[in-house]
Amino acid sequence: MPKPFLLIKIVLIANLLLVSSFSVANSVDNQRADDIFASIDSGIAINDHAQYLLYLDELDSLVADSDTNRQLRKNRARCWSFDIFKEGEVTKALDFVEHALTHPLLSQYPSHKLDLALCQSWYTEQNGNVDLALKGYDKAVSDAYALEDLRLVADARSMRGYLHSYQGNFTYALEDLMTAQSLYENLNLPAWAQLNLYEIANAYRRFGDQKSAIRYFKRLEKDKRKSNHLDAANTISVSIAIAEEELGNFEVAKSRFEKSYQYWRAKGDDMGQATVGVNIAGTLIQLGELDQAKRYLDLAKPFIASNDEGFYGFMHLFYGQIYLAQGQLEQAHENLHLAQTAFIRVKNMSGLAQQLKLESSVFVKQADWQNAYESLNEYVKQHNELDTKLLSTYTTEMRTRFNADQIEQENLHLMENQQLKEIELAMLEQNKLQQWIIILLGGLITIIISVFAYKQSQKNKQLSTLALTDDLTQLPNRRYIYAKAEIYLEQALKHQSPLSAITFDADYFKQINDNFGHEVGDECLKLLANTCRAVLGSQYQAARVGGEEFLILLPNTDKDAAFEIAQNLVHQVRMANLSKFPQGFSITISAGVASLSNDPEELHTLLKRADDALYRAKHEGRNQARMG
Repeated sequence: MPKPFLLIKIVLIANLLLVSSFSVANSVDNQRADDIFASIDSGIAINDHAQYLLYLDELDSLVADSDTNRQLRKNRARCWSFDIFKEGEVTKALDFVEHALTHPLLSQYPSHKLDLALCQSWYTEQNGNVDLALKGYDKAVSDAYALEDLRLVADARSMRGYLHSYQGNFTYALEDLMTAQSLYENLNLPAWAQLNLYEIANAYRRFGDQKSAIRYFKRLEKDKRKSNHLDAANTISVSIAIAEEELGNFEVAKSRFEKSYQYWRAKGDDMGQATVGVNIAGTLIQLGELDQAKRYLDLAKPFIASNDEGFYGFMHLFYGQIYLAQGQLEQAHENLHLAQTAFIRVKNMSGLAQQLKLESSVFVKQADWQNAYESLNEYVKQHNELDTKLLSTYTTEMRTRFNADQIEQENLHLMENQQLKEIELAMLEQNKLQQWIIILLGGLITIIISVFAYKQSQKNKQLSTLALTDDLTQLPNRRYIYAKAEIYLEQALKHQSPLSAITFDADYFKQINDNFGHEVGDECLKLLANTCRAVLGSQYQAARVGGEEFLILLPNTDKDAAFEIAQNLVHQVRMANLSKFPQGFSITISAGVASLSNDPEELHTLLKRADDALYRAKHEGRNQARMG
């Protein structure tokens, strides 16, 4: 063998041995770090915060400074570790995340960046700036869908759902929380699914369905006690007590509150005692035990800070009730003002309504009839607005349950795409550890990776298309058409051009499924989709948005032309060839049409007018189109 070639071979073998030993050393630390990350992702922080902090300290010694991906992942985990119940910790958390978001390589890791932004919004909420937090949650939900990162979609919607629920926006709360619940269950994250289910139960409690709330709470409490997570079990027991109080079962509520209070007292948890103390005071007031209620509030007061608006607001609301009953009216006014400030800051409409009603009673005691009337009038306004939100919530809950299968299917498509991305990232991570080998192998590896990347890119494009397509009809789905509608609306408003929409669905579709079976029902939906394609051609966009409901967008089309298209569509369905369907089968549709008005309007108002027209077509006999 020629000596130069022998020398090259020796150098090559030495380099491979060096890389191999380096990789083995790093591999052990990296595997341990990844195991810790998996434990954190599974929800260790929910049930064992002390262990969570120990894990973070261990990660500091495991993750190399040069390992950008794991360093950023560690920053994500550290961001969620601050104890919001300790004074000054929220400020520290906001300082930490603000610094973490300046990492020069963060833009190369969009999921890490988004999770830090979500963390920042959460601490912003804890700091009392709920409007800014809600904007952050809205952006996080949108960005998470764009990244198709299902875990972040679930987290962002769960946090936003909690805030909506607390503010009394139950319509949005249930949509967010139910979607998050489906994702957590599909991602096999039971700890997070339980936490989210707790918020769903709270949402039911807040909008008045106490029995459903108690059913969910008791199931969660049983699971927590069975797994020996007693802190969580006692927190849930307090929620059950609040629901029992709402049902008028004050003695049952008092018993649960007292047991929880003693539990936190035995643990030496002042904050736990204080929060339960505020709750039990409300129950004792209902039972007429005012002195005992005030004793609990006095013990809680040193630990309830003004930036914890929920407990702070209700603590002063209960003080106001006690002082009113005792005739100390000026003191009652002072406490009710503090409660009002807290409720307004976090937009807690329910608490604000109670405060206004109580304040009116204080003014009545003082014979200040003008202020009494004004407070009572404001209370009526708040109460009516709450009633409107509750009615909307019941409608949303039914619609969300009706579309559960579609939501599940869309989530599964996104999960498949994410799994492919995770596989690709794992392969790239392993390739980084073998950089010297890749350099030595040269062009051959480059070609193989290029071919793989091309195929993977094509596959991702296909999966992205599938995620925006309804499987049954091969029409675009609701997610796609709503995004398209926003674009069309923006263009129409900018250029002052017409824009119309048609919504239609099959008449008596439930009877078709009941009489002929779901397979025939599926073929019926395909018939409607094919009829849409035949009538619309390539000029307009149609989509299946749920069940037997379809939406058509008609840019640059005025209301007269849109109505003519809708009538043609109704006619074509009525005259469709049904030879392949069972004997006795028939199908018609009802359609609603709406066009942009002269005044600027938002997408949801345009679609609502089309829906209203559809319902009118149904009411007036079906098998027809109506203009909204």
